[in-house]
Amino acid sequence: MAIKIQTSVAAILALVGAIVGGQPARAADTPVHIGVIGILAEAGLYVAQERGYFAQEGLAVEFIKDLYGPDAFPALATGQIDAVGGAFGPEVVNAIQRGIHVKLVAGMNSYIPGWDSGFLAVRKELIDSGKVKDWKDLKGLKIAVSEPRPNLTDYFASKYLANGGLTFADVTTVNVPFANMIAALKTGGVDAAHTSEPLSTVVSDVGAAVKWKPVSSYAPSGLTVAILQFGPTLLEKAPDVGDRLLTAYMRGARDYNDTLKKPDGKAELAPILMKYTPVKDRGLYDRIAWAYADPDAAIDMAGLQDMATYYATHAGPNAGDVKTLVEDRFRQAALKRLGPYKK
Repeated sequence: MAIKIQTSVAAILALVGAIVGGQPARAADTPVHIGVIGILAEAGLYVAQERGYFAQEGLAVEFIKDLYGPDAFPALATGQIDAVGGAFGPEVVNAIQRGIHVKLVAGMNSYIPGWDSGFLAVRKELIDSGKVKDWKDLKGLKIAVSEPRPNLTDYFASKYLANGGLTFADVTTVNVPFANMIAALKTGGVDAAHTSEPLSTVVSDVGAAVKWKPVSSYAPSGLTVAILQFGPTLLEKAPDVGDRLLTAYMRGARDYNDTLKKPDGKAELAPILMKYTPVKDRGLYDRIAWAYADPDAAIDMAGLQDMATYYATHAGPNAGDVKTLVEDRFRQAALKRLGPYKK
């Protein structure tokens, strides 16, 4: 009987301590490791972390910086990370075809009119001189693409060239890593490049180039360019953790969108993004075009198929029907709990 009384007293004391501390009594949070780039397109993740949404789901989320793209898939396969964000490229298809259990589970950033966080940047000299006025004027210019191809940079190039009735045969392609495109525009190494915020505004601020055309004018409407991907840990071993992770992320994405509607929304979100991205200039956040995070974390399937078809017809892997690459059960579980977003 004495043991029972002591146990009860201990439980009561623990409960009182939890109440006084303002935190509910619970077991230790489940650790979750997410590979990130550290870009604006991942804003929903960072808002979810700072607002405590992951913690409320009993998750201790850690962001693993600069672990994305081809480097992420071995880490996913071995459980070093549980999820990763990033663009959809041939490396995703290659990983799946090699037997790594990876699925696309949620859209994090989409290109829609009014939320253009990407631009075709053209050297300012070409705009000021009148040499480039229309899409067809891109003929003969040096355009930046990254290697190895195919990838998202040449996919976008194929789209903006097509607006002028042009193909890659009508321009000179220059291999430029995405992070170096500002430098290439400044030195004249390239004349045009697809850039994303905040790089688009940075290159405009220094007078090297202008944000000539928004990405919504050449990319398929609604194209999902940043997608959360789960590895075998969440797909097989702990799907309940995946459900909670998606629920918390969706709350973060909705919070992000709702905050931006407020007069001081940018000022409220800027410190969060300054903490998790390399962009530390507070004033820059007042001038950039902000990324769109779909509040229901939807993936645009038509755009996904268009990208996959481009890769397959330009010496990349053939993904076939992209529906096989997507696992929607986690997003549906989150929607069941939260309900569809009410605009």
